[in-house]
Amino acid sequence: MSKLFPDTNIQLVSGVIQESGTSVVEGHKNQTPQRWIKVENKVFVGLDDGLYHAQYGQRVDIAYDSNHKVVGYWNHALNTGSEASKSGVIGAVALALILTAIGYYGGVWNFIWKGIDEWWLTIFIIFIFSLYAIVWTPIFAFKESKRERLAHELLRGARGN
Repeated sequence: MSKLFPDTNIQLVSGVIQESGTSVVEGHKNQTPQRWIKVENKVFVGLDDGLYHAQYGQRVDIAYDSNHKVVGYWNHALNTGSEASKSGVIGAVALALILTAIGYYGGVWNFIWKGIDEWWLTIFIIFIFSLYAIVWTPIFAFKESKRERLAHELLRGARGN
């Protein structure tokens, strides 16, 4: 069940940027080219532009999960870093509710009814979509928000702010 939600086991590493690039990273699930950076002989993925374009030798603090995906960072040389997204949760939940309302009240389900003779199958499809949109999406969004806040608290603690 925990694989359906964001990893909240956040760790912190401080060090200088040794290498970076865009390629397939061995040992990661995503076997397509992705941005990566190497700090303290560990490879991290899931970078934003600010961290990816940082120069070699700059000292950074990186908050990451157990998959070495960057959740937040602070670049000491530039005094810049990431911030926790406060509007992402509101947007994700609002979009899920809007799409669900359109589906229920806009007649989207009528196309399913006309194509399937078994009424119980249509009810099952609507039930599964509702679980996804109304239950899973808000839980996922709130856990992601909690994970980002935790990462940025660790980063502020490391900076002494």
